[in-house]
Amino acid sequence: MAKTVAPEVPVKSSPPVLIDHILTSAVVLNWEALTASPTGRVRIEYHIGTDGSVENLTIWGSAREYWSLICNYSVNPGWSDGPSFSNGFHSRTLGRLLQSILMNQNLFFHDRKPNSNGQLEICAPTAQDSDDARSRVNDTFHRPM
Repeated sequence: MAKTVAPEVPVKSSPPVLIDHILTSAVVLNWEALTASPTGRVRIEYHIGTDGSVENLTIWGSAREYWSLICNYSVNPGWSDGPSFSNGFHSRTLGRLLQSILMNQNLFFHDRKPNSNGQLEICAPTAQDSDDARSRVNDTFHRPM
């Protein structure tokens, strides 16, 4: 009995995702937990360490003129056991997503130099922004092995 071998189908490999895009997606998917204002903004600040990975990040929210700390996260396990929310903000979903992102930084890239900072400012997302964010997160974390 002859054995037939199925031709190998190349696995579609997705290009790495820019860290700014995945962090923005995390905020967009959790927008309602972070700001109640349709004109609100969220700012993400992060630090790239000497090894080229994100060492810590903070998330700030603004509904008017001032910024209020939402979340602080240090990747160093000796300093933190995950995201720490402040000022009445909390999102378990965002906390888990941030942990997934920062614990799997090999899935992402950035163009920043070691020992530098990054900053993103995100305005209220549209329905299309939310769909794109959901797709980006799903594609990133549900890749076939």
